[in-house]
Amino acid sequence: MSFLHEEYGTDAEVYRKPFSTEVIADCGDPRAHEVLAACGFVKTTVPPHYVWHQLPEGLPEEEQMRRATRAACLLRSQGFDANVAEDLVSEEAVAAVRDEILRHRISGAASSSSPTAGPVAPPAPPDTTAPAAPAAPSTSAHRSR
Repeated sequence: MSFLHEEYGTDAEVYRKPFSTEVIADCGDPRAHEVLAACGFVKTTVPPHYVWHQLPEGLPEEEQMRRATRAACLLRSQGFDANVAEDLVSEEAVAAVRDEILRHRISGAASSSSPTAGPVAPPAPPDTTAPAAPAAPSTSAHRSR
């Protein structure tokens, strides 16, 4: 048994099983498995080595596309090299996930990392009474002809 992510050298691949309506996602990283499960993929195993995910049977085509696209986008946003088959791409899902990721990053950046931290003080101005440090040697590589 071979997985597409291994053949293509990627972290994850989301695709439709050939000659079938099944949508499969295969990956090797446990963190990627968590993302796939959150997108509605069901984990399937054949012990001891084979693990993959597939969407539940009976989902409408649009829902399959939405979940497959969402999974690939979220995996990519977390640094995975993930692909989704062209026939499973939903432009609406791409836009929705992009907006969700941007909102999460903006709200995450706006919130403090410590619940007890107060407002952040601006940086102190440089101390002009201290002696100046010697200049560091230049590391640029200029060649003379």
